[in-house]
Amino acid sequence: MEEKKNTYAVRYYTRGGHTRMLAEAIAEELGCEAFSTSQRLSGYTDILFLGGAVYANHLDPNITGFIDHFDRSKVGKIILFGDAAVTNPCKKMRARLAGRGIPAETDEFYCRGSFKLLYRSHPNADDIRNAREFARRWRQMDPAAPQPVDAGSKYANIRHWAE
Repeated sequence: MEEKKNTYAVRYYTRGGHTRMLAEAIAEELGCEAFSTSQRLSGYTDILFLGGAVYANHLDPNITGFIDHFDRSKVGKIILFGDAAVTNPCKKMRARLAGRGIPAETDEFYCRGSFKLLYRSHPNADDIRNAREFARRWRQMDPAAPQPVDAGSKYANIRHWAE
């Protein structure tokens, strides 16, 4: 009997590209691609990694729209990740999902994100490495999962412009 593999999907919204950096690092580790929340899920996925940021203390309408039109029957687990200068976006996404009766895993990934002069060097190489490790922990729960892209990863030697 063949062992079942978990299927993964990564969706995110970003304005400045920082959340995309995290999403792509997570997706590389999981052996899948990261797509903007403008691309809806097609078919069933076991684990959805959903990422975003907070802008003026609110989630962007692209994230809230994705959550509000989300088909729970297409996903097994939802894992949240994000970056922001002040407010943890995972808490806001979790609350929005809970408002629709959709649970998200309590394990989440959050790092500082830059805003104007505040935390300009984030996400940095350590944040990207930590995002990959976070995804690796989830992937390791499924021994038949695709192996990650390693040494040649475009994030392997990332340096942020403000470092």
